[in-house]
Amino acid sequence: MNSDLYAVLGVSESASQDEIKKAYRKLAKKYHPDANPGNRSAEEKFKEVTDAYEILSDPEKRQQYDALRKGGSGYFFGQSDGGFSPFQGDVGGFEDILSSLFGGMGRPGARGAGRSRRASGEIVIDFAKAVRGGRVTANLEIPRSCPACGGLGGSDPKPCSECGGSGQVVNRQGSFSTMHTCMSCGGTGRKVSSPCSVCGGTGSVSGKQQVTIDVPPGSEDGSLLRVAGPDGGVILVRLRVRPDSFLRREGRDLHCNVRLTAPQAVLGTSVKVRTPDGRVKVRIPPGTQPGTVLRLPGRGITSRGMQGDQLIHVEVTLPSEPTAEERQMWEQLRRIEGRASARKP
Repeated sequence: MNSDLYAVLGVSESASQDEIKKAYRKLAKKYHPDANPGNRSAEEKFKEVTDAYEILSDPEKRQQYDALRKGGSGYFFGQSDGGFSPFQGDVGGFEDILSSLFGGMGRPGARGAGRSRRASGEIVIDFAKAVRGGRVTANLEIPRSCPACGGLGGSDPKPCSECGGSGQVVNRQGSFSTMHTCMSCGGTGRKVSSPCSVCGGTGSVSGKQQVTIDVPPGSEDGSLLRVAGPDGGVILVRLRVRPDSFLRREGRDLHCNVRLTAPQAVLGTSVKVRTPDGRVKVRIPPGTQPGTVLRLPGRGITSRGMQGDQLIHVEVTLPSEPTAEERQMWEQLRRIEGRASARKP
């Protein structure tokens, strides 16, 4: 993977979260496997873009990556008394940091990467499923070990002479150093004398497979889930949440609009309002004004141990073409209001 995640998404280091999201969506649409069937290059690019977005869209991971990239805050390679050594002090090893950034998904180039393959896909879920969570199934393109070469990529595999079998190459710059995927072996850590004709030397083949996915409560549109796959690999699943015609989300709270007639607003009434858990009866107090917001405690989204609410925004509708009877009643109301105004000092 390109070590410059900003370059992968084509954004600057100072890009806002909105700019990063827009760049990701544009590239993901361009390189998505469904739009490029059978195109391995596009598939790899899609994975690269997805990996970059997963880190840069998370403020904490982005901060760690920036520190790692710039050699600050302890995330660097430095010199020790015993020679060149990664991450001095209390900071964990380079592999630990990148593994945490990538969610332990088996980055290309790490030892054993051939046994930890990544697949990626996208599923669409209902708004209610995203809010309350639940289990869904989907057919995704899953890589598995090539049966022809046993995942070795070909015959007579030997450790790569360029990286020594690690899959990573370290570039030293004074007292600091950067690490990137070995270009000679593509990060596998090995080279074969004769690439496998079935997998083309990658060591894996793909096929459709039904996968069960546990959607956590409060999932947002664009969320990336890591699902355990075959061969000890990880499947990256991007969630797309289908908009709801009535409910909308803002943080932990859900919002909806309820329309009342003028008599209902003035005299008060009871209405049934849809929530993620079904319809509930809501009392509208007399004299409710347009723009009033009523709250249903605990009907929102659970996030980090806190429960959101559902907020009901009241709208009052007036007849645009009143009937003759309605017009008479409005005229009578106007006369009553006129007499009441005249009595005021």
